[in-house]
Amino acid sequence: MIIYERPIRIEWDGDTIMVDGKFMKHEARKLSEMNDVFYSFQPVAEDYPVYFMFRNIAAKNGIRYDITLIPNRIFDDEFVKTYGHYHPIAENNLTYPEVYQVLYGEALFLLQGKNLDASVNVIKVKAKKGDAVLIPPNFGHVTINPYYTPLLLSNLVADGFRAEYEEYKNSHGAALYYTKGGWVPNGNYVVRSIKEYKPEEINAQFNFKSADLLNEFFATPEKFEFLKRPSLLIK
Repeated sequence: MIIYERPIRIEWDGDTIMVDGKFMKHEARKLSEMNDVFYSFQPVAEDYPVYFMFRNIAAKNGIRYDITLIPNRIFDDEFVKTYGHYHPIAENNLTYPEVYQVLYGEALFLLQGKNLDASVNVIKVKAKKGDAVLIPPNFGHVTINPYYTPLLLSNLVADGFRAEYEEYKNSHGAALYYTKGGWVPNGNYVVRSIKEYKPEEINAQFNFKSADLLNEFFATPEKFEFLKRPSLLIK
């Protein structure tokens, strides 16, 4: 499937991504690693990738464009998801933000922000093909594929920092699990609030809009300077 013809040609076939005719290398999160964050333990008779990350599809000005592929899978009634992580501080006690766009399928973004008393505030965002979703500063996030089709996502993020997975590992996942029966709370958290936003609603809180991350990144890369300097979002 051709995802883009321009400004670069991106093709998707199964678990491979090609850019301008060249196969992209990927990192994979395997089943054995995901047991840290699944709702229930998964026996690993044969280890295999749960999802794939294609990094540095394009890069400029210290920002990179990545693609993530999350196949349609269910593990003991829990829908497949990413591991979950926070970002480190970028400036002024603000962590690096990130922006995602759904290229194929539909996604649930589960965001959580930490309070001083160690409780969390949770935000759910449901996104369909074409929707862009801003992950604001100071929020960790998990992406869930809640349907029976693959989920293909692009993202823009500042390059050169290390994502922080430890809190998700130590708490056995995010504050909520998404299963065929609905949301299930993770007893390792105290949740102070749960809100649901549409993509345009959470984006509007930070005066952010995007119709096409890739084309805008190539045409006006300065639009995404806030990914390196999150204080630009806080006005």
